[in-house]
This record gives sequence, C-alpha cells and structure tokens, in this order.
Amino acid sequence: MKLIIKVMLIAGLAYLSGLYLPWWGMVVVAAGVSLAIPTSSFGAFVSGFIGVGLLWMVISWKIDIESHSILTAKVAALFKVDDPIYLVIGSGFIGAIAGGLGSLWGNSFRQIFIKKKKASFYS
Repeated sequence: MKLIIKVMLIAGLAYLSGLYLPWWGMVVVAAGVSLAIPTSSFGAFVSGFIGVGLLWMVISWKIDIESHSILTAKVAALFKVDDPIYLVIGSGFIGAIAGGLGSLWGNSFRQIFIKKKKASFYS
C-alpha cells in the first residue's frame, strides 16, 4: 500500500515540477518523496522507477500524438527502428532509471541520519 501511495505521490508531484523545472526536477521530487516516506532501498528504487518512468512515457507519448509523430518517425528512421513507439518506451525507460536512482538516493540519505538499534542480549 505504501508503494502505491509513493508511486502516485511521485508521479503527481513530478508532473507539477515538470511545469516549472527542467527534466531533473522529477528526480529531485523522487528523492524528496523517498526522503519523507521511509521504505526499503528496493521499495524506494521501484517507486521512483515506476512513478517517473510511467509519467515520462505518458508525457512522451502525448507529445508524439500531438505532433503527429513527425519527429519520432524521423528519429526512428535515423536509429533504424521499425516502430516509432519504441522510442517512447526507450525514453520512458531512461526517465525510469533516473527516477529510480533519485528515489534510491533520497532513501539512502535518510538512512544516514537514523541510528541503528543495538541488538539486546536477550533478542
């Protein structure tokens, strides 16, 4: 449940940051959400990966639809890709990696300041 909330929060805030900040604003948002909401390192990476990746793919697909795939078709021909949708998927994957690493950084930065409990004699 926490993962779904983090994904939705990252995607929503990243969309809002994309209106005012460059592309790396989404990575900063993913780091901030993972800094605020504690999860495991794997959970932090996955939430940033899914949240930013899906958002980046949807935005890329929306731009592709609005431009009638003119630029996407030319770039697909340049890279010798059969279907231009593969560029949208590849762009989403790049955004997903950036969001996942940003989220992992936020979680790791949070763990620096948490004191680890010492194991007691009886446990």
